[in-house]
Amino acid sequence: MLQLESGRVHLQINNPDRIRTDHIIHVLGHHIYSFHHEQVLIWNCALHKFYKKQRCNKMGLSIPKLQVLPEPKKMLLHEGVIRLSRETAIVVVDPNPQINRIARQLQTDLQSLIHIRPSLSAVPNAAPKGSIFLKLDTLLDQQQYILDSTGNQLQIYGGSPEALHYAKVTLCQIIHKCGANVSRLTIEDQPDFAARGLMLDIGRNRIPKLNTLFRIVDLMANLKMNQLQLYIEGVPFAYESFPHMWKGQTPISGDEIMQLSNYCQERYIELVPNQNSFGHMEDWLAHPDFRDLAEKPEGFEFPRDHVDPDMYPNGWPRPPGTLDPSDPRVLPFLERTYDDLLPYFDSRLFNVGCDETFELGLGNSKALSERLGKGRVYLDFLLKIYSLLKTRGKTMMFWGDIILQHPELIPELPNDIIALEWGYEGEHPFDLHGAQFASAGIPFYVCPGTSSWNSLSGRTTNMLSNIRNAAVHGKAHGAIGFLVTDWGDNGHLQPLSVSYPGIVFSGFLSWNAEHEHAENLLASYLDEFVFQDSEDKLGQTLLDFGNSYLQGTGTPRPNDTELMMLLRSDLDNLRIASQWSKESLDRMENYLLDIDNRLGEAVPGTDDADYIIHELRTALQFQLHAVGLGRLKLALKDRSAEPNCPEISTMARHQLDHLQQLLTEYMAAWSSRSRPGGFLRSIHDLQRLCNQYAALL
Repeated sequence: MLQLESGRVHLQINNPDRIRTDHIIHVLGHHIYSFHHEQVLIWNCALHKFYKKQRCNKMGLSIPKLQVLPEPKKMLLHEGVIRLSRETAIVVVDPNPQINRIARQLQTDLQSLIHIRPSLSAVPNAAPKGSIFLKLDTLLDQQQYILDSTGNQLQIYGGSPEALHYAKVTLCQIIHKCGANVSRLTIEDQPDFAARGLMLDIGRNRIPKLNTLFRIVDLMANLKMNQLQLYIEGVPFAYESFPHMWKGQTPISGDEIMQLSNYCQERYIELVPNQNSFGHMEDWLAHPDFRDLAEKPEGFEFPRDHVDPDMYPNGWPRPPGTLDPSDPRVLPFLERTYDDLLPYFDSRLFNVGCDETFELGLGNSKALSERLGKGRVYLDFLLKIYSLLKTRGKTMMFWGDIILQHPELIPELPNDIIALEWGYEGEHPFDLHGAQFASAGIPFYVCPGTSSWNSLSGRTTNMLSNIRNAAVHGKAHGAIGFLVTDWGDNGHLQPLSVSYPGIVFSGFLSWNAEHEHAENLLASYLDEFVFQDSEDKLGQTLLDFGNSYLQGTGTPRPNDTELMMLLRSDLDNLRIASQWSKESLDRMENYLLDIDNRLGEAVPGTDDADYIIHELRTALQFQLHAVGLGRLKLALKDRSAEPNCPEISTMARHQLDHLQQLLTEYMAAWSSRSRPGGFLRSIHDLQRLCNQYAALL
């Protein structure tokens, strides 16, 4: 049935054959685009609901705009199509096991996308028209490919099997959009960064289930990302030499690491070990067996100039978190952890962390630091770790924040070490720091963030600026890699779905840092490829949810959000609410309620669709709870002389009931993707808040 309504053409095809449907749409589309080039063609199939919003150019040509993401370096569209049919063959020229595997993956992909399963062949001359050729071309760079469908066959050339894999990903995206009638085109493409990675924090409470990690790897593969790091601090990994440290928990095992590594390798993703080795050692140093390895075993007071005075008006005492570099027992301890962890990884890289050594030089190494300088003590210990890795055949990666505080020491770094230049605000000085590493000849990555942590919903505007800043200046200074980080500070309360925009946008720009309008395509990519939302609602709703932090008071909260700070503050900390007013809390609440309504309009089509909506609504309810907490704090501030006021008790009762119900929902959302170990630590501050509410009743 064909119907023209309000300038739109509606085509209903019942009992369709997908290939015939694609042909009908192509032919019909030619005429519709010729006469209505500013209109949108929408078709519904009984088995598939497609919303392909493509426009022709103003000349009325029949070739709709084709958007491939990440955007290729060069793409030329030509007249006509090349038709894939049941006669199509996938021809492997000069077969080898890796290319054969890519061919089989393409065979499976085509069966899923257009319901044909091409035969596999190694005889080029016998291939029928419309076949797909996979060829290595040694004149191309390692990750460079060419996809050419201008002739009777679809030719794919790659500088390596990895490059052929990227070409396959591009072709599948085109077929997803075009169906069996593939636009005649020529694509020449390669990435701006050799390494394009994602780092997931599994060291702060939330350890993903293995199937969750597989899902993330699939997302990365579709974005042509090629490196995954699982950040370890404490014992989210089952160290065989230290079973007493993880007994009763649910760490990831060596066997699971090997399964994940194999899954990654099939998708040309390198699984890189990542274990902090200097700072962020709180979980180890909290145990009596290791406490005396700390720089300050008694703990320390966080420097006041590093602390938000509204959040911590009385200071911020911290447990020991940094190893004592002067203690000869520290390196043998690290060696034992390395020798438990590294055998399960095939990668030659190892990220040893070594960031944020806050109390270095304040305790056991104070005399040494006063004699040599804190920077020298840090570098000497870093080089000792470097030597441990050299004997194990590993290339060392480390976070660059501390060495950048002592730039005169950067030239003393070995030239086969990799510095990781990280920063998570939109205006972070990637330009300055990249220039410092580049001028010293030190290979480096740029490492922005998803801006998901300390937020519950993300910080969309900051995320977009931060990632683009890293990509542009990383490329300008010759960074060899781009690693987007997804941290789990303060309970890792944010759900996985909140991290998707930052991961996807990093995939776009780590491949093509000069893609000027990538921000405008993020929502549609999320809808089409991540959420499969038939209503095209969820992508933009999620991005807007991530901008809820902009609806607050406007008080700068770097690496944090006002609602999250409210939620984890003590109830008697009224200073944290001092910037809020009834009007600003009402504005925030109305914004969140609108997001909640829009979530109800989304129709994700993935097999985890129920998880997505539930975890996002749970995160939103946490934010609404923080709004209620802000109102309670304002009431406490206004009625400080009447602590037993009935209104206070009523508000506290409502907050307590809501939070207890919310924790039940949070447990369900957590268990859908994450292991049970770490959950109670995640909600520790929230349980304390429950007790504080109860004290007001």
